[in-house]
Amino acid sequence: MPDEFDFKNYKSMEEYGQTLEGTKYLHDLYLKAVNHPVRREILEIVNKAKKISKKELLKVLIEKKLIKEENQLVYNIDYLLKAFCINSIKDDESNEIFYEITQSGKVIEYYE
Repeated sequence: MPDEFDFKNYKSMEEYGQTLEGTKYLHDLYLKAVNHPVRREILEIVNKAKKISKKELLKVLIEKKLIKEENQLVYNIDYLLKAFCINSIKDDESNEIFYEITQSGKVIEYYE
């Protein structure tokens, strides 16, 4: 069974969908992304805000006592990016990073 290093250069769902192994890997990654409590809360926050800065998201998660430091945010954001649940946008003027929800990430609207 292929591991994550076999798929590290894939940039779209279509690339994963070209093989059964790629499809299974993406599906597993997606389930792990949306079923983790911290990542689920990140999805809820980003979905509600439509677009949120990395600084603001970090502040909210620390206030909610879900994470303690920025590297925990980075780890979870990377997971959500790889699973195509959120997009990262860099503002060229301010060099600030923003996150927005994707169609795949909107699954959070169906969680209770």
